[in-house]
Amino acid sequence: MVFDVARVRGLYVSLSDGWTYLNAGERAQVPERVSSAVSRAFRTAPLQAHTEMSSGSHSRAQVPGGAVGAQITASARLAVADLVGGRPDGVVLGPNRAVLLHTLSTAMSRQLRMGREVVLSRVDDPANIAPWLMACDLYGAQVRWAEADLSTGTLPEWQYGDLVTPDTALVAVAAANAHVGTVTDVAAVAREVHRRSRGWVVVDATAYAPYRVIDIDAWEADVVAVDLAPLGGPEIGALVFRDPTLPAQLKLMDVARGRHATVDVEAEAERRLRALEVGGHAPGLLGGVPAAVDHLANLDDAASGTRRRRLEESLPKAESYMHVLAQHLVHGLQSLRGVHVVGLDGEFDEPFSYDSVERIPRVSFMVAGLDAATVGRRLVANNVIAQVVPLEDSALLDQMGVAEQGGAVCVAMSPHNTAYDVDHLVRVVAGLV
Repeated sequence: MVFDVARVRGLYVSLSDGWTYLNAGERAQVPERVSSAVSRAFRTAPLQAHTEMSSGSHSRAQVPGGAVGAQITASARLAVADLVGGRPDGVVLGPNRAVLLHTLSTAMSRQLRMGREVVLSRVDDPANIAPWLMACDLYGAQVRWAEADLSTGTLPEWQYGDLVTPDTALVAVAAANAHVGTVTDVAAVAREVHRRSRGWVVVDATAYAPYRVIDIDAWEADVVAVDLAPLGGPEIGALVFRDPTLPAQLKLMDVARGRHATVDVEAEAERRLRALEVGGHAPGLLGGVPAAVDHLANLDDAASGTRRRRLEESLPKAESYMHVLAQHLVHGLQSLRGVHVVGLDGEFDEPFSYDSVERIPRVSFMVAGLDAATVGRRLVANNVIAQVVPLEDSALLDQMGVAEQGGAVCVAMSPHNTAYDVDHLVRVVAGLV
C-alpha cells in the first residue's frame, strides 16, 4: 500500500506556516494530537480521579485518593513499554535521557569501581558518552573505545570480541548514529558482551525510534534509553530495564530499609527504579507521551490491533517512504560539484551506494569553501530548516574530519516530508556552489 503522506501532513497543524522542516533530529514537529493531549493533561492532572462504584456481592471497590496525574504517569509508562517492547514496571521517566543516564551512572559505583572496564563507542551522542566518562573518572573504571569505520560511519561489531573482557561492567552503544544515519547491529554486540562478561548493555535508541520498531528482547539489551521529543512528543526521556529487578543492584542514597529487614528483590528494584526518577514528574508533559506513541502507531491508517502491533505495521511503511526521500536527496546532492555527502562520498569522487550499509533516513553534507553555519543561514533565508551540527555534538563527525571543514548540515526525514521539500533544499544548495 502507498504511504498516504497527504493524510499524515494533515496531522501537523504547524506545517501551514510556510517553512520546510527537515530537522526532525534536532526539533521534530509536534502532531496536533500530542499538543492537545498535553494541554488536557495540564488541566486534569491535579484533579481527583473518580471512584468507580462497586456492585455485586464479589466486587471490590476502587481505593479512593488517587489523582488523575498518577493515571497519566501510568499511561506514559505503558506507552514507552509498547514503544520498546518492554514492561511498564521497568520504565523510568525523566526530563530527558541525558539526565537519566547521568543518574544511572552515578548509581553504579559498585559496578564501575577500579579494576572494572567500560566500553564506549564513537558513534554515540554525548548523552551516552559523557555520563560514563564522568563516572569512570570518579569511581576508577577503565574506558575502552569501539571505533567506527570512518569511510561509512558504521560501527563494526566484530571489534567487541577484543574489547569485552570478564572485567567489563558496561557497554554503551547507539542503535543508530543521529547524523550519518548508520545502524548498529545491537543484538550482535549484546550477544558478545553477555557471552564474555556479566556487564550491562545500555542502548541509546533515540535516533532509531522515529523510524524502526525497537525490540528490547531481540536486542538482548539490559537498558534502552530514548527521548520522546524526536518522535514529536514532549521533552521527556525514558530508561527501560529489560529485567525490572536489575535496578536492585544499584546504589542510591534515597533508598533505605530497616536494619533487620528481609530483602525483597522485586520491592528493592521497584524502590530503586522510583529513586532514579529524581525530582519527580511533570504529569502535564507526560500526558503527551501516549499520544506521541499512538501517532507513530497510526501513521498507517490501515494498521489494526494493539498499539504494539500497529507500531510493527506502521513504522516499516513510513520508513520505506522516508528512505525514498533520503535517496532522492543523496542523488540530488551528489549531482552538485563541491558538495560532499558524509559517509557516502568516498575518496577520489567514488560515492558509495545509499543502500551499501544499513541506515535510517538521515543525511549529513558539507559544501566546499563554506562552513555549516553559513549553509544553514542560506537555507533559513529560503525558508528551509535543517540542523547545523555543532562540532562538539558528534564524536563520529569529528573523527571523520568534518570539524576541519567547518561542520556539517544534517537532514533528518519525517513522515510529513515530501519530494518537494527535498527538491527545495537541493535548489538552495545548488545556488551556493
